[in-house]
Amino acid sequence: MAQRELVFRAVEVLAKGIVGAQGLRIDYRGVQNIPREGGVVLAVNHTSYVDFLEAGLVARRAGRWPRYMMKAELRQNLVIGFLMKHCKAIGVDREHGAESYHEAVTALEAGEAVIVYPEATISRSFELKEFKSGAARMSLEAGVPIVPIAIWGTQRIWSKGTDRRPGRHRYPVVVQVGEPIDPHGSPDDPAAVIALTERLRAAMGEQLLLAQTGFPAPAGEKWVPARLGGGAPTPDVAAELEREEFAQRRARREARGR
Repeated sequence: MAQRELVFRAVEVLAKGIVGAQGLRIDYRGVQNIPREGGVVLAVNHTSYVDFLEAGLVARRAGRWPRYMMKAELRQNLVIGFLMKHCKAIGVDREHGAESYHEAVTALEAGEAVIVYPEATISRSFELKEFKSGAARMSLEAGVPIVPIAIWGTQRIWSKGTDRRPGRHRYPVVVQVGEPIDPHGSPDDPAAVIALTERLRAAMGEQLLLAQTGFPAPAGEKWVPARLGGGAPTPDVAAELEREEFAQRRARREARGR
């Protein structure tokens, strides 16, 4: 545990250093809604390659050392693989997710905070996509609450379909934390899973709207949703782009296999 916390602290310092170097003006709202102890699912929307920094930092503001659920293939990266191992991140294999699911439930039952992205992949439209049921099933099986978290503004720095903007830019970012959602029912009851997933998506939608209220939305900008007059693709177009991307990935995997 000591080694894990040592690595966690090093990662926390690094994350704060990156945020400070970029000059990000992060507005953390509702941090008190994250329980200080006990198992909890921290459900976060996914609009950027860098929103994991803000997700971890808001958990730390609540006094938690979070465990991320991350793509298992990231372990192949030397640096990220080291961090995943020593921070006890839970590697998610999209083809065989049962093992990572049970690892997450075990962590929740042990009183840990687990960060989950219910959309699974980055939303190109920057609107909420359809949710996977994993977060709800974990909450039901472990008997722990889900806290909905909306992060807004990081897609301006680096995301799919936008220009990468490193360096010091002093962009505003909002991290909006909603009230915990208590689970009711069994993880083996499809109706209970669907109901909790829908409650979670509705709650995250509310937090996202709150985060967007008063936030700059320059017309035509790629990082601004079409609903707000921006140049991002609509949800339907974004879904088609994602299908094409996944098809290309499968084709490359099959080609490597041959």
